[in-house]
Amino acid sequence: MDRTFRAIDRTGTEREFELVPPNLAAENEGERQYRIAYSHALKEGIFPKEKLREIMREHEMWTEADDRELREVVASMAVLQIELQAAQKRGDDDKCLRVAREMSNTRSRMWELFLVQQTVYMNSAEGVAETIKLEAVMAACTVVKATKKRYWNNYSDFVQERDFNEKSMVHPSVMHLQSALLDELRFGILNDYPEKQYLKDVSERMLDREVEEAVISKLKDRAAIALDELEEKEREVAKPVRKKKAVKKRGKRVATKTNQTKG
Repeated sequence: MDRTFRAIDRTGTEREFELVPPNLAAENEGERQYRIAYSHALKEGIFPKEKLREIMREHEMWTEADDRELREVVASMAVLQIELQAAQKRGDDDKCLRVAREMSNTRSRMWELFLVQQTVYMNSAEGVAETIKLEAVMAACTVVKATKKRYWNNYSDFVQERDFNEKSMVHPSVMHLQSALLDELRFGILNDYPEKQYLKDVSERMLDREVEEAVISKLKDRAAIALDELEEKEREVAKPVRKKKAVKKRGKRVATKTNQTKG
C-alpha cells in the first residue's frame, strides 16, 4: 500500500507526507512515552491491569467461567486444526468443509471472549500508556516527503497540533492511513487461516462490527448487574438499626442496654 498522503499542514499549506516504517529510534521514543504515560495514569488514579482484573472478577465483568471457556476454545482450535490437516491428507473434502465451518464458529467465539476481556483492560493504566506509545511512534514516523525530515519534532508537538490547530489536517490524514495499513495487515492474517480456503463466502468476524456491538452490549449488561448489586448492598448498610424493646424475664421487666440509665 502507498504510504504517502497529501494534507494541509499547520501553516495552511498543502504538502505531501509519508508514513515511514518505524526504526529503532522511533520504537525507543514510543517506549519512553509509554513509561511517562503509565506513571501519569497511576497518579491520576487509573488502575493497573492486575487491579482491574480483581475488580472484574469481583463484579463478574469477567468470571472464572469466561476464563475457562476462553482456554477451552483456544484448545479446541488446536484440535480442529489437526483434524483439518488429517482430512486434507486423506483428500476428504466433505470432512474438510465440516471442520472448516466448526473452526470458523469456534474462532469467532474465541475473539468475542478475547474482546470482552480486552475492552475493559483498554481502560487500565497499561491500556492508556499503550495508546500513547502507538501515537508517539506514528508521530515519529510521519515525515515530509520532499525532505525526509520529521514533521513533528516530538510527541509534545504532535499533541499541541492535534488538539489546538484547527487548520492542520495532518493528524486525521495520517490516522486514516495508519488505519488502512492495519486493515490490510488484518486481512492478510485472515486469509492465512487454514479454514479460509474452504469458506470463501464466510466473513470472518474477528473485529467485525457485529462482534463489537455484541461485546459492548454484554459489558453493559454485566456492568448494570454489578451496579444493581452494589446499590443493594449500600441500601442494606444504610438501613436504620432499630432499638431493641425491653423484654420480660421471669415476670420482671428487664431493660435493654440502650434503655438503661445510670444509677
